[in-house]
Amino acid sequence: MKQGKMKPALRHRYEFIEFQLLWEGVIGRQLLKDKFGISLQQATLDLTSYLDLAPKNMEYDPRQRTYVARTSFSPAFIKGDASEYLVHLEMLRQGYREVSEIWPSTIPAFDAVTVCNRKTDAKVLRNVLHAIREERSAEVSYVSLSSDSEKPRELFPRAIANDGHRWHMRAYDASKERFSDFVLSRIEKISVKNSNSRDVPRDEAWETYATLQLRPSPKLNERQKRQVEIEYDMIDGKMTVEVRKAMLFYYLRFYGFDPYEMEDGKIRNKSSFALSIVNLDEVEECIGRRK
Repeated sequence: MKQGKMKPALRHRYEFIEFQLLWEGVIGRQLLKDKFGISLQQATLDLTSYLDLAPKNMEYDPRQRTYVARTSFSPAFIKGDASEYLVHLEMLRQGYREVSEIWPSTIPAFDAVTVCNRKTDAKVLRNVLHAIREERSAEVSYVSLSSDSEKPRELFPRAIANDGHRWHMRAYDASKERFSDFVLSRIEKISVKNSNSRDVPRDEAWETYATLQLRPSPKLNERQKRQVEIEYDMIDGKMTVEVRKAMLFYYLRFYGFDPYEMEDGKIRNKSSFALSIVNLDEVEECIGRRK
């Protein structure tokens, strides 16, 4: 059976079979039945048909009365990346899934840092999305930490973006005649207007891209540099990331740099994650700091 002609539900169950073989080492028909609400007969058919497709990936162990992964296991339906496993723990931690809904059969003790942000009002987000979709203006009451002004702003929302910690609205500010980012949780009120007559300019910083090239800090020894290269999947000792110019500031912070910390007229090339910027001059031209 070719994967292209396979029914999505069956492929999904094959992915689950491989997930179990990779991370748990075993897969049985009862687990398959319980997870997908299918009959034991269907679970048996799924396991035997998968074995026909990937005979080197598992074998039946009569002592355990279940299928076990072979040493020659190589995933055909999943990538086999660690992220595929960890995302299930993240969904569980965030409360998006119950224990019965995630794929790991045995859940390890785990914890993660929870960023305590003010929650975004659902009504605010709906209005932002409506303004973006219909290309309309919006009257926004926004709590700025750099200004005491309580005067409503006329904004033209164009996109939303996440900086790794919180969501922003990318919008054209009519009074300042420029595009800016507005933290969604700081929007107190927003009302979408019928007018979309203003000729909003092109958001150059959003629609154009910059290249961010990173490498291990030169202060590391060779063994440490090699470890950083492995961690970030670098090629020839370098990692290249294509980012929107409007997002470059956030990417730098995400990778441990402080765009406001200057040295010799440029961003200080020091990261809390033992990284350094290769194309520092190019990045400096694209940062676009605002005070």
